[in-house]
Amino acid sequence: MDKKEASEALSSADAIASRMQGKNRRPGPLVFLLGLAMTLMTAAYGLLIEPSTPHSLPILLLIPFFALVIYTATRPVLPRHYRTLYALTTTTGAAVYSLAVTLGTVYFSGEPLWWVPAAVLCGLPFFVIGVLDRKAARTPGTRP
Repeated sequence: MDKKEASEALSSADAIASRMQGKNRRPGPLVFLLGLAMTLMTAAYGLLIEPSTPHSLPILLLIPFFALVIYTATRPVLPRHYRTLYALTTTTGAAVYSLAVTLGTVYFSGEPLWWVPAAVLCGLPFFVIGVLDRKAARTPGTRP
């Protein structure tokens, strides 16, 4: 490889790196806002629940989880193993949410000692992913 070919290869690599860098947007604050929305929506549902509340309402509270799944699935550039980590985090979060809402609706209707910690636990996966995104954005080795 002569000097000209090496220069062309480097410029090509720089062009690809800049294109990949452009796809590496990390809307961390949006993930934190999803976590806050999930926490507030779960707490509001649990604390304001009445016997006349439709039981289909908790399904609407899953919208932040659906948004998180879509967000993590559509990231074109992620650090290594993050898709698996995101999948495990959202699955765990959905399981915690399902357990919290099911038990809370049946046994702890309107009880703040149940719903406030449960709501915080439901928002925790979003906060974990937000922290991981911030950490990955600061780590120079994980950037393309």
